[in-house]
Amino acid sequence: GKEALLVHVVAQQFSFNYHLPGADGQFARRDVNLVSNSNPLGIDPSDPAGKDDIVTTGELHVPVDRPVIAELSSKDVIHDFFLPSMRIAGDAIPGSLIPIWFTPVKTGTDEIICGQLCGLGHYGMKGTLVVDTPQDYQAWLKERAELAGGAQGAASPSPSPGAPQQPQPQNKPPAPAASASPSPSG
Repeated sequence: GKEALLVHVVAQQFSFNYHLPGADGQFARRDVNLVSNSNPLGIDPSDPAGKDDIVTTGELHVPVDRPVIAELSSKDVIHDFFLPSMRIAGDAIPGSLIPIWFTPVKTGTDEIICGQLCGLGHYGMKGTLVVDTPQDYQAWLKERAELAGGAQGAASPSPSPGAPQQPQPQNKPPAPAASASPSPSG
């Protein structure tokens, strides 16, 4: 089968941050002491492995028909990374790294929500999963790398703590877009 795409999903009140390895396939070292609004994941800027890493907030791009392993963690309280249309969910717990996996089987966009009551701004903790063709995914990776020049510039601004994101109106429910099993061996 195809090699799985590994993505770190780091939840915080009230957003999901996504960390993907760049072209070298290696993640930069992360250090909680380096966390700031401009560096929400605490990526070590001196680590050469991070020069091509991609960090986004709110929107996660993945290629169609490729397994994805999302390693979930949280910076503050218990959250739940939930893809309703795929019926995939996993808790993000401070101090834990919890893997979930899925394989998106059609291109398009799907809603990501926090499925765990996590505070006053919980209602606005939403994001978007963008399932791209392999060509579009490669173009997106290249664009992010050029835009950012590495993980530090790729981080989109984080909302102020306690400032809820505005919910986006949903006109129709998303169609199911993935097949999944509870574990990679299943």
